[in-house]
Amino acid sequence: MTRHELKEQLQHDAFRDNVDFAVGYAAAHRKQVLRGAAILLAVLAIAGLSYAVYRYQKSQRQQALSAALTIAEAPVTTEPNQIGKAFANQQTKDLAAIKAMSDVAAKYNGTEEGDAAQYYLAGLQANQGKYSEAEKNLKAVSDSRSSFSALAKVALAQLYTGEGKTGQAKTILEGLVSHPTALVSREQATILLANAVKTSDPKRAKQLLESLKKPDERPAVERAANQSLENVK
Repeated sequence: MTRHELKEQLQHDAFRDNVDFAVGYAAAHRKQVLRGAAILLAVLAIAGLSYAVYRYQKSQRQQALSAALTIAEAPVTTEPNQIGKAFANQQTKDLAAIKAMSDVAAKYNGTEEGDAAQYYLAGLQANQGKYSEAEKNLKAVSDSRSSFSALAKVALAQLYTGEGKTGQAKTILEGLVSHPTALVSREQATILLANAVKTSDPKRAKQLLESLKKPDERPAVERAANQSLENVK
């Protein structure tokens, strides 16, 4: 037998041995193999069921949020032929909207829909002058991991600015400048920051806005920066 033939024989035997070992192991441990396969199928079934439950629960949350938004956006009218939800006066509507959003926020706390309801609820409370309640809800949403976190931070910063708490507003907006999101870009956060400090620190406000004036790259941003510059003392 030549060296080449011997090498092929050894390789063939090694392959056969591996196959024989795998077949022999499966035969000798048939129960364990079948049990492992059953476990894998069970895991896949549970994963599929979990996903189906998740989709169902999300659908339920979306429906609840949609119903609350229908109340919050319903018109105030005394027209007898009004189609859809309507309220006779603003006070009745506000009470119904706050209750609807509060219910969704409480029931679905920690979810995207729950955060959306809590964010909207804070806006309703701020419009009614309930600033401490609005601040509490905005803080909760801003600390969440949902997409509404950045929007809540912007609203909270504007609330602080209106209350004269410039330092707190500045801290929030500086964080958004450093860590922009899909919903609040660095440029937007910079303009908001400049507007927040334009009275206490007009020099910095001007510097922030001037840094955005790059017409060749972002004409829309430059226009917004120029508009804000007109209000800087």
